[in-house]
Amino acid sequence: MADFVATKEFKTPYVISTGQPHRPTAIKTKQFQKGDIISGEMKTSKGKPAFVLYKGVMVIPLTCIRQVITKEINTNTTSGADGDTKTTTPPKEGSGSIKVVGKTVNTEEKKKRYLDGIIVGALAGFGATYYAEKKGWIPMPSQKNKIIGAVVGALAGFYAVYRFGLDKTTK
Repeated sequence: MADFVATKEFKTPYVISTGQPHRPTAIKTKQFQKGDIISGEMKTSKGKPAFVLYKGVMVIPLTCIRQVITKEINTNTTSGADGDTKTTTPPKEGSGSIKVVGKTVNTEEKKKRYLDGIIVGALAGFGATYYAEKKGWIPMPSQKNKIIGAVVGALAGFYAVYRFGLDKTTK
């Protein structure tokens, strides 16, 4: 048994037993959508792959499917610029690196991103408060309003970097 993925929409016929004496068999079709996973057995003819047998009754042509090939990824090797692979050891605990979704992000880079988010958020919050005071949306202009706007903006910038920005690594 092997796994295959459908590359396009297609129908395949199959025959079932109806249990009725006057019509002992019925021909039906099964609709496959693009992207469906099909587990079946590859059949060969003269040593070459001919078709896939799905559930023992449905013949699926090779032009409609592609075999799913799984390959284990070794995370302890890196490829150099010359193409040869070098084995590296995983980062040790407390070595200044954090593992994020299969990527290593340096803690200094992480701190820089948080600070950038805080600074940009504070400037945006201060600017928004200043704009709101100029438009008259805040009835009593004061420095306290601008400080509160900057703090709220800094917190929003920190959250935005925390939620959306750390999984992107820069090169």
